[in-house]
Amino acid sequence: MNLFKLFFSVSLLSLTVSGFTQTVGDSVKQLKVVEITTSRSGNFAIGNKSETLDSSLLDRYSAGNLAEVLTSESQLFIKSYGLGSLASSSFRGAGAEHTSVLWNGFNLQSPMNGQIDLSLIPSDFVNEVNLQYGGAGALWGSGAVGGTILMNNSGRFNRGTSVSMSTSFGSFGDMRQQAGVEISKKRVVSSLKLFNHDAKNNFPFINSAQYGNREQQQSNAELKEYGLLQENYFQINAHQKINTRFWYQFNNRNIPPSMTQNINAANQKDELYRATTEWQRTGDKLTILARIAYFDEGLRYVDSIIHLDARSRTKVTIAEAEARFSITKFDLVNIGINNTYSEAIDTSDYIVNPTQNRVSLFASYKLHSKNNNWNAVISGRQEFIKSKTIPFTPSLGIDVKVLKYFIVKANVAEHYHLPTLNELYWGQGGNPDLKAESGWSEELSLIHKHHYKGFSWELGGTVFNRNIDNWIIWLPNNYNIWTPENVLQVWSRGVEYKLNLSYSVRKFKVQLSGMYNYVLSTNEKAATANDASLNKQLIYVPIQNAQGNITVSWKGTVVSYTHVYTGYRYTSSDNLEYLKPYAIGNINIGQTFLLNTSKIKVFVQLNNVWEETYQVLAYRAMPLFNYQAGLAVYFNQPNKQK
Repeated sequence: MNLFKLFFSVSLLSLTVSGFTQTVGDSVKQLKVVEITTSRSGNFAIGNKSETLDSSLLDRYSAGNLAEVLTSESQLFIKSYGLGSLASSSFRGAGAEHTSVLWNGFNLQSPMNGQIDLSLIPSDFVNEVNLQYGGAGALWGSGAVGGTILMNNSGRFNRGTSVSMSTSFGSFGDMRQQAGVEISKKRVVSSLKLFNHDAKNNFPFINSAQYGNREQQQSNAELKEYGLLQENYFQINAHQKINTRFWYQFNNRNIPPSMTQNINAANQKDELYRATTEWQRTGDKLTILARIAYFDEGLRYVDSIIHLDARSRTKVTIAEAEARFSITKFDLVNIGINNTYSEAIDTSDYIVNPTQNRVSLFASYKLHSKNNNWNAVISGRQEFIKSKTIPFTPSLGIDVKVLKYFIVKANVAEHYHLPTLNELYWGQGGNPDLKAESGWSEELSLIHKHHYKGFSWELGGTVFNRNIDNWIIWLPNNYNIWTPENVLQVWSRGVEYKLNLSYSVRKFKVQLSGMYNYVLSTNEKAATANDASLNKQLIYVPIQNAQGNITVSWKGTVVSYTHVYTGYRYTSSDNLEYLKPYAIGNINIGQTFLLNTSKIKVFVQLNNVWEETYQVLAYRAMPLFNYQAGLAVYFNQPNKQK
């Protein structure tokens, strides 16, 4: 199905829905809307450190992707291969496959490699991002080891008709266009978002791997991507609502050579279809949720130099149901069931087309005091796969208010990560006897919050500890074929600090924030005889990183400066080779003009303003100073009130 036909079909659906709102939504009396707020992350992630990136913050990066947002606005370490290339996340020294990425409750991790490319997620497609640190296997299942990224969309009723358009241009041939329309009535909301992005990414860089003339230009790095997101929200009555979402995206990008290569002709195409629906019923005593998703994602990797043409395609169906109720006025119970069916088809690297069916039963019990001065939650999950029982996964968390302005948070949890389809069924070297990676994590946080007149501040510190047994790595066997084995034991521990200060008076506001991480993540078990990685830091896990931000806003003007420091990262398991630390400074400037029910926003993003030469990953070039500038127009026509 080409994009034009898909766009036409979805647009027709939107117009049909909007017509329904005209005939039904306006002919009924004003309906009291009941918002369902008892989400699993909001009510049962007690004791874990968490951060929320709301819509106002995401708006600064509306022309970017999720990887760019998390690099500048969170304590995650984003492993980026460069402009337009793969970007993955690392929570507290864990791997990319140890991060669960959920979109409205559905896990987006690839069943083949357990990862997701964050550079392929447009930030404009998400209303809110919540980051939950630490193990949460009882809540989210396999993969929630280091942390969880929760991306949420929402629909707001009775806002009228809204239209948005934006265009931007930047360094190295970067061009982006976005458009959106939303029709919001009393009982129905329907929206459509579109984006298109082209970039040459032919930036100059210093090649540290070459002798002589090191000034080079990035080659074979062109990028072309486009997509759409269509959403519908229906308020059935005062207690029920249902939503549907459809996400289509196509990405075509060349793979640039590393600094040690003279040329590269590789190309990768990704195409995805994601469709979900969810029904919710909220009552005085019982809330019921049921959701289902279907994901169809394909990839083709071609390298003409080595005559490689590799294809893969996965289909995932997720069905989940939950019920929440209270036994007394001081507790909340959540019980649910999840079924995830995955299959890999048309995959050239597998001998067979494997399938995997997982069934999970999960439950949480929350207790709280009369005035919510303390909350405690105990959770558990039992997962079954191919008649095998995964060890029961419990967790316990508590939040306590102390001395009026302090909060103590504590959590202990078991976590696990199931082997991926690649690890189990790869044609040359797959190991179907692999065990799940598993272990325990503990954390303790102290947070101080206070507000005085126009001043407010939040100071927080967290200490954490995590152990992972049966860590999977690929090793050569007796036939010199690389195969995955449950070998390593990884111990991660560290401290995290964060502060937020703000002062506001009338229309003037200034905000200061700072973050600091110290993480040790070491291998505690030898994989082979004379293993030099024993007790050494894992590769590409910075021991230290820090971030500072200052934002000044006055009326419609917002100016923000962000400074990100990333410490040493070892590139060899024996810790003899490493990448030097680097510090990047970015400036974001936005000016918004209000015109009745419309507004116009002009924005400029200046990146790497200090022209730092750096590498996030070894021999992967990164640009020096670069910019992005654009214009966005928003229009809203309120509904006629009867």
